[in-house]
Amino acid sequence: MPKISDEKRAARRAQILAAAWTCFQKEGLHATTMDDIIRTSGLSAGAVYSYYASKDELILAAVTSSLSGLSALVEPILKAEPLPAPDQFVWQVTATIAGFTARGGYDLKRIALLGWSEAQRNERLRATMRGFYLAFRSRLEEVVEAWKRSGVVEEAASVQDTAKALLSIILGFVVQAAILGDVDAGALANGLTGLRTPDTPAQKSAQALRRQSTLKRAVPEL
Repeated sequence: MPKISDEKRAARRAQILAAAWTCFQKEGLHATTMDDIIRTSGLSAGAVYSYYASKDELILAAVTSSLSGLSALVEPILKAEPLPAPDQFVWQVTATIAGFTARGGYDLKRIALLGWSEAQRNERLRATMRGFYLAFRSRLEEVVEAWKRSGVVEEAASVQDTAKALLSIILGFVVQAAILGDVDAGALANGLTGLRTPDTPAQKSAQALRRQSTLKRAVPEL
């Protein structure tokens, strides 16, 4: 029997995961059966079980796949130089989440809520999600540190607490978008701008100097 190529294996896995996500959104994690997923995938039972031996394995793979895919897309935002301002940073991250999670037939934001609930009873899943969110929060701390160095965030601000607040805003976007459906990335950016403390004349002067310095670095001398 000829071997299946790596590309075909990846395509099969993606096909099964898409079927699982479709079933999870329609029926929920607990009500969905492997038979439901097999039927939706259009593959044979043997083919599906050769990749995932149980529904728990499939749930873990679905969560790991979505978190890894999203992480790869967000990484360039975290590494941008210079970093965007906090409101624009949140806009870029949440817009990326919105684009990644909206799929034909299902929405990964709604399925994320099911995964968070499942993690309360499934320790393996909880450990996986906890590891991802801790790593992401650590990257947010690096972003806050960079903001402090450039004067965007106050020197006295706690890096850890600010990163926790950022993570809460980002995860809160997922919740609101999944349940209320009336929030988008632009709304969050506008809201953060509205919460900003009005600048004093001294702060405005300092910001103008920073902008001039940034422009001088960005434009080469002739």
